[in-house]
Formats: sequence, structure tokens, C-alpha cells
Amino acid sequence: FLLRGWAEGLGPCLGALVAVILFKRKFYCSISGTSLIRSVISVAIPFFVCLVLDWKLSFMLLGFIFYSFLEEVGWRGYLQGELNDKSEFARSLIIGAMWFVWHLRFQLTLGSLIFLAVLILGSWGIGRIAKDTHSLIACACFHTLYNFSIHGFFQFTPTVICIYVAVVISWFVVWYTPWEKMLRK
Repeated sequence: FLLRGWAEGLGPCLGALVAVILFKRKFYCSISGTSLIRSVISVAIPFFVCLVLDWKLSFMLLGFIFYSFLEEVGWRGYLQGELNDKSEFARSLIIGAMWFVWHLRFQLTLGSLIFLAVLILGSWGIGRIAKDTHSLIACACFHTLYNFSIHGFFQFTPTVICIYVAVVISWFVVWYTPWEKMLRK
């Protein structure tokens, strides 16, 4: 299951690598972005939360983060930079539509249209994270929230919802708190 998933995630990553190498383009994001420590913490927080719940979940989570990372190399690491001259709305629409096609969702059923809307909204949200952090790891962590939840590993009980909220809030604290300014005082 994970190997097949990783192979699917490899497509956007390979596309980005080909564009960078053949056309001498640059990546918009790096692996750790503006902070290696914050990127490591972004993976460590959900890993330890899952480790406390069930050690098997923590390793599954790392597999999902790796898959999401592969996709994010293409979507945010490369494509977002190529579309940087477009408005945020246009960029989100283009990346969301390409992401939709990448997932082979050609039928325009109600479910597919909802998925397209989720991908456009996700392109906007993860695009904001990419713009602010320039971290592929941070983007992959947020991408993983969605992937982890849709694959049925959790039933959305109040406890699980609290864990999701705690992880998301902790990521925002990690990335959006001006730690350097606070430590200098």
C-alpha cells in the first residue's frame, strides 16, 4: 500500500526534478525552508502524538508524510514558484486543477467536484504555508493531515478531533511565533 502510494507521489516530484535539471529552473521551497528546527518539530509533534496513541500509527504517519513530501516537491516546491507572477487565486486554481487531474478524477460527479474544491482550497492553504515558510516539510505535514484522515485510520471522535486541533495549533505556534525576537528579550 505504501509503496504504491509513494510511486504515485513520485510523479510530481520527478516532474519538478526534470524541469529544474533540463530547463535550469529553481525550486521555490527547500526541504526545511526558513528553519530546520521548525521543520523537524513539525514532523516530531504528530509523530509523538501518534506514538502515544499507537506506535503503529506513528510509522504510518511517517509514510504519509513521505508521500505528501513527494507530491509537495512538485506542487509547492516547483510549480508554485513558476506561477508566482499569477494572483493567489489564479495560482490556487491552476495548481488545484492540476492536482485534481493528477489524481485521475475526470468524472464531474458531485463527489469529484467536492474533491476539486478541496484541492483548490488545499492549494491556497498549503500555498500560503509555502509562501510563509518555504519549507517542503511544513507543506507535507499539512498535506498529510488530509491524507491521514481520508484513509480511515481514525474515526472522528471528540478525542481525535482534539488531537488534530492540538497538532494544527502547535504547527501554527511553531511556524508563526517570532521565537527569535522572544529569545532576544
